Amino acid sequence: MLNTLDGTLAALRESEIRLLTDIGTTLAEMGEAAQSDRQRLLDVAQDLRDMFFLVVVIGEFNAGKSSFVNALLGDTLLPMGITPTTEAIELIRYGEINRKPIIRDDAIREWTHPNTGAPGVALVDTPGTGSVFQKHERTAKSFLHRSDLVIFLVSAKRAFAETERLYLELAKNYGKKIILVVNQIDLLQPKEQTEVRRFIEQQVEDLLDMRPLLFMISAKESLAATKAGTTPIGDPGGIEAVRTHLKGVFNEAPPAKQKLLAQLDMGERVVKDYQNAVQRKADLVNTDTTKVREVQRELEQQSLGLEGQLRAARAEVDAVFEGMRQRGMNFIDTNLSLRKIGRVASREQLQAEFKDVVIGRALRDIGEATNGYINAVVDNSRLYWRGVIDRLNQLRDLLEQELSGLDAGIYAEQREALQQAIQIAETELKTLSTGKLVAEMQETFETNGAGFTTSVLATVAGLIMVVLAIAPAGPLIVPVFVIGAPVLIGGGYFAFRYYRKVVSETKRELHQRIDQLEKSYDQALNDLTQKERSRLTQYGKQVITPIFSRLEVLAQRYAAQQAALRAHLVQLATLREGIEKAH
Repeated sequence: MLNTLDGTLAALRESEIRLLTDIGTTLAEMGEAAQSDRQRLLDVAQDLRDMFFLVVVIGEFNAGKSSFVNALLGDTLLPMGITPTTEAIELIRYGEINRKPIIRDDAIREWTHPNTGAPGVALVDTPGTGSVFQKHERTAKSFLHRSDLVIFLVSAKRAFAETERLYLELAKNYGKKIILVVNQIDLLQPKEQTEVRRFIEQQVEDLLDMRPLLFMISAKESLAATKAGTTPIGDPGGIEAVRTHLKGVFNEAPPAKQKLLAQLDMGERVVKDYQNAVQRKADLVNTDTTKVREVQRELEQQSLGLEGQLRAARAEVDAVFEGMRQRGMNFIDTNLSLRKIGRVASREQLQAEFKDVVIGRALRDIGEATNGYINAVVDNSRLYWRGVIDRLNQLRDLLEQELSGLDAGIYAEQREALQQAIQIAETELKTLSTGKLVAEMQETFETNGAGFTTSVLATVAGLIMVVLAIAPAGPLIVPVFVIGAPVLIGGGYFAFRYYRKVVSETKRELHQRIDQLEKSYDQALNDLTQKERSRLTQYGKQVITPIFSRLEVLAQRYAAQQAALRAHLVQLATLREGIEKAH
């Protein structure tokens, strides 16, 4: 019996059981989608303990699977009928005939018969695929991975149904050796048999890129010849050709060795499939990470752009203030000098002229410069947030496409975080679109400008009053020169000193008030810039960084999974080499 292995093959069997179990442990960390494959590996590991070489017969209901198995055995062991008679797995082990099956704990009905093909070989009859009983189909599908060799039975009258293509593809994906058997050829004329054979061979090659051996048989005719009790002439029903091929397979190498290699093939196929799947996930995460980094770079570029715009705006504002200083000084020197005493305009005229020439134009220029900066900030920020929304929407759409192939739980959190990020960005965009920011800044500047105008006019008004107060002395100087020269000289000297003092203080106060106004404008622009920069930084920290962190976690997880799968492939290759060399 195969399960009584000893020596090298026994040790190799234990190594393979451990390795398949270890691979199952790795798959356990890959989410719900991997659990079915994990269970298949555990099933196979358990089968290796029993060590039967399983020849599994798969096919649609009423294709004659039970009749075919009976024909192989040369005995009517299994029940047959026109309705789906096989509801459970029927397993026929090598041994003395036992016509009363044992119902095992896993619901498999176990028989014994000496004609399974070789010691240690078991034939397995599965419920029909495509059956009206879905439970039957699930049962058949659940056993396919445990096979060491698959005989796929096709009805000559209903060749090549969609379910047959799917099951063949599944067997291929498991890395199973496959034999095709077309049954019920007694229902066809010889020409029709040839056509059916060509059709099936072409379908299998075109759809699945497979070229398995194909046998044309009639299980009915073979069983009829067996029941006749005489030695059949030739090969009635063609079943002997199948028996001969199976014996050749079993003689190629001990069934135990073949079983170890067959299930090693399956383990390797599973590992490679998951290696490819994890690589796809890693590639998708890298794509997502790249997109998030693009958003982060936009944050940085937007912040740098604000800094550059602020410097340009402040330089423009500073130039306007410098011009206002020069005009203010020129106005005082030109209109309020001692040379113009006696020809000085009225207080109201001077104040109006000062306001118009020195202040009015400057405030307009400053307003244009600052409003230009504010509008540029708002427009750029609006474009930026729109760009962020577009990129995050693209990332969300990508996640929707990826979700079926990725860790659903983690990506559900990621999708929720993205949705929140998009909502925040949309809120920021709406804030910029209302014009509220521009209105608030304009109100601030208007208030500052009005206060500056009032205070400066009050300052200059003092100088104007001094000049106007000493103005009448001009025309009286000549008539009274002879009489009051010493007095006038003394009085004029002190008046001149007082005037110079007032002029100096007026200019100093004008400088101070311009400095204050310039500082208030700079502060307002700085506050605006800092506010925008803070919004960008806060958005990056609160929204983008967590998304990036989740992606980093996924990237690390996939890297670890890839490393584990690569290690398993190396172990599988080493074990394969040992099994192939074993005698």
